[in-house]
Amino acid sequence: MHSKFSLFRFLQHTFTPSKVQLDVTDLTNLNLTVHMPKMTLKQLNKKELKIYRNLNSENYGEDLSLQVAEKLTKASARNGLYFAHRDYCGQGIFYQENTSVLGTVYDGYGIKDPIITFNSKEAFVTWLASENDKSMALYGEKFNNQTITKSRINWFLDPNYSPVWNDYCMYLKAQSH
Repeated sequence: MHSKFSLFRFLQHTFTPSKVQLDVTDLTNLNLTVHMPKMTLKQLNKKELKIYRNLNSENYGEDLSLQVAEKLTKASARNGLYFAHRDYCGQGIFYQENTSVLGTVYDGYGIKDPIITFNSKEAFVTWLASENDKSMALYGEKFNNQTITKSRINWFLDPNYSPVWNDYCMYLKAQSH
């Protein structure tokens, strides 16, 4: 499904305004391409639905999203927001060839399969601002498995950011104290 309206249709039929602070009208005008549609709640088993219901639904917001976009454009094509370890590394966000990309990462080597591509900074910022941990858990091939979260975004924006899994774990430990 390669439609800039696919994301809008999914959000429109899946989330209620009380659960997700989202102005879906803004998504209809975004310059993006959906390569892999979001999972539907019907695809989740009981355990996954329970996890899903407990995920944070506070949108990331424009300020945080703009900071991510700014840092992505300053990074090289191989650098971005991602995990670097063996095998499946979950979701990553990269800026390559004047395009922001949310995609699946394997072995810490950049995007293997694009999920969504954004053809403008404005489209990326608007989209990310309207997302949250709950909505991001439905992107990709595996539910809530190393997805983009607010915690990962804050780690990416930290001056000591590294995609290495152990560094992220140390960051989380430091944040809990």
